[in-house]
Amino acid sequence: MTINQLTYQLCKIFLAVFKLRNASQAATELGISNSAISRALASLREMYDDPLFVRTQSGFCPTQKAVEISQTMVEIVQLFRKMDKQHSKFDPFTSEGAFELRVYDEFCFPTLKVINEKLLPRAPKMRFNTRILSHNCIPELINGEVDFAIVYEGFGDPRLNYECFAETSDIYLFGRTGHPLFTQKKFSIDDISKYPLLEIDNYSDVACPLLVGVCEEKGLQMQVSNYTESLAAAFRLLMSTDSVAVVCNQFTRQYSKLVPGVSYMTLSRQVINRIKKMRSAERPIGNYIVYGNTNQSPAFDWVKRELKKGLSEEWQTALNE
Repeated sequence: MTINQLTYQLCKIFLAVFKLRNASQAATELGISNSAISRALASLREMYDDPLFVRTQSGFCPTQKAVEISQTMVEIVQLFRKMDKQHSKFDPFTSEGAFELRVYDEFCFPTLKVINEKLLPRAPKMRFNTRILSHNCIPELINGEVDFAIVYEGFGDPRLNYECFAETSDIYLFGRTGHPLFTQKKFSIDDISKYPLLEIDNYSDVACPLLVGVCEEKGLQMQVSNYTESLAAAFRLLMSTDSVAVVCNQFTRQYSKLVPGVSYMTLSRQVINRIKKMRSAERPIGNYIVYGNTNQSPAFDWVKRELKKGLSEEWQTALNE
């Protein structure tokens, strides 16, 4: 075979193997068989007169030739996608594609609910891999390894796009049912500072927890008992201690109603406004779908639009409960 026989599908297969370093995973992502991957690699190797990928214990290792042509392959695929977007009629029911999502723990259930109830019935051939985000995934979003991140603040990187599906409104203080603070009709920041903070945080991105910062502005000290990105762990800890936690997520508030040992109260408007101001100094506050510029296919645009719409509806449902 010669370079004149290079096709869009061969380019996509090359990039999938190059990204994943695994033929089976590439086949799953593209919705084709392992044998189709093998045949495509054989054709590409013949075209370029090079092994392109060498099998190792850790997966397929690209050769120097593969590295050299990878950017050209990206450009070819982007051009085909642009042409496809301009001249093809998109039908989600027949569309194929695999999408990598990284979500904060609080967003995991509503995201899966939207995928299962809103997207898959209309796009049964698409595949979605949703994983909890516990690190800064900006590099993966930029290079296309991750398609979407669903988070409660924008990442603020000019190489990324982020669309808000819900504004942050009230902010809540969570604690165990029967917590001394909740026996009061009102409590001040001085009252709150007497109890340790359980920080529900997906990765450390601020100098100190926001509520601790609010206390310090008032000349108060608040101890931090634990950090966790797990809602399950956070709720278990809250139920068994006098620690408190700050929550601004309506899905978390909705979930807490299923846990009889956890209660919450709305923070005062003054404290809420101060927390929002401090949070916005680091990252734009809100609830966002974040994505890069690598994938511009009609399927990608459809998934993005439907995710945003579905999550917005789920947020409104939680807000009204």
